[in-house]
Amino acid sequence: MHTIPRVLIVEDERALAIAFSAAVRQAGAASELAATAAQARRLLHESPPFDAIILDIGLPDENGLAFLAGLPEAERLPTLVVTAHGEIDNTIAARKLGVREFFTKPLDFATFTGALAAILRPVAHRAAPATETDSAFLGAAPAMRPVFRQIAHACASDEPVLLRGETGSGKTRVARLIGEHSRGKDGPFILHSAGTAPLAEALTNAQGGVLVVEDLAALSPSDQALLLRGIEAADDAFPRLVGTVSQDLAMAVSAGAFRSDLYYRLQVLEVSLPPLRERLDDLPALADFFAAQLVPGRRIEIHEEAISRLLAHPWPGNLRELRNVLSFALTAAAGAPVIERRHLPAYLVEPPAVPGEEFDPARLPEPLVRSLRDWIEARFRQESAPTYRELSETLETGLIRELLPRYGGRLARLASELQANRATLRKRLKGTQGSD
Repeated sequence: MHTIPRVLIVEDERALAIAFSAAVRQAGAASELAATAAQARRLLHESPPFDAIILDIGLPDENGLAFLAGLPEAERLPTLVVTAHGEIDNTIAARKLGVREFFTKPLDFATFTGALAAILRPVAHRAAPATETDSAFLGAAPAMRPVFRQIAHACASDEPVLLRGETGSGKTRVARLIGEHSRGKDGPFILHSAGTAPLAEALTNAQGGVLVVEDLAALSPSDQALLLRGIEAADDAFPRLVGTVSQDLAMAVSAGAFRSDLYYRLQVLEVSLPPLRERLDDLPALADFFAAQLVPGRRIEIHEEAISRLLAHPWPGNLRELRNVLSFALTAAAGAPVIERRHLPAYLVEPPAVPGEEFDPARLPEPLVRSLRDWIEARFRQESAPTYRELSETLETGLIRELLPRYGGRLARLASELQANRATLRKRLKGTQGSD
């Protein structure tokens, strides 16, 4: 039976251990954490076996190199050593013990993950496809590096966490990871979708555990008040709170649709997941991952032309859309070992285009459309719905304020060069900006 490669992480600094765990997930492997040398020895004798070790030298009960030297030759697995002190003696001793790489803190995580991948590559052939939970942590694009650090901080704390990212970017998967590693919270893991059921019931069911509230912006005013009271009560039984949002929650606060006091309590720790279009370096690896997950046990290749089309797409549905695209393509390929461009959904085979026109001035960019949609939703959640005039005047005021810096903050110059009525512009700004 195929198994996922396993890495033993021997590190007593919890935040760093969790960061290593995320890096291991990124490499497509599983991990176990040990805070002491004694605990590591016990784990090494458990089944299934480990394939590699990440080892800190400064352990609380023993020097990490002494621990490694004390292991029987057969148990000295490929090892990456990490230390706060890069003395030459440690480096020499580590090399004599067969340590693959020696890293000093603070870590260069890009180099570290590369070394980890090199160690795991020889055993990757016997690895089963990772679970769907792992897909949010694959890849090494620059946009993902701060995400792993943010996740590590969240896992090492018991404060509320705000997960921000577009639909399909992996927020629920990250929430599950944080829930698994939340300190002192051994109770249930409850997933609650705001606005679909009473929040009070979810809070009761999650006592002593972790409560994930999806789509925080959809919470009713009464549920917002209930959540705030629970957080401020500082009751040990109150669940660790993880909230997800696909929009900028600060915008909902500005529109009066979300309580500012609750927002600031939730923003103690924040994890911002980048959209897929900002981590396209990871797309080929993610596509391979989903293909292996969808047809386990079969080797599937993706033709270069198909990858090129995938890289050209803006991915509004993010990881979820990519997985659906791979599912469609595998069905269309009908068992063929290679996914070709023609197997992709029709909207990806040929990109939409306007003949003879590269730019449509009437079409707003997709990121702006999403932000505008979120803003409109927040405005309509207020007690009284806005009028069209209120919406349009607010938007026009915002536009003027964004344009002013381009014209030196001078309203007269803006009006002249953009052929606008200066009196109308001044009225929109209500005297708060601009000068003649």
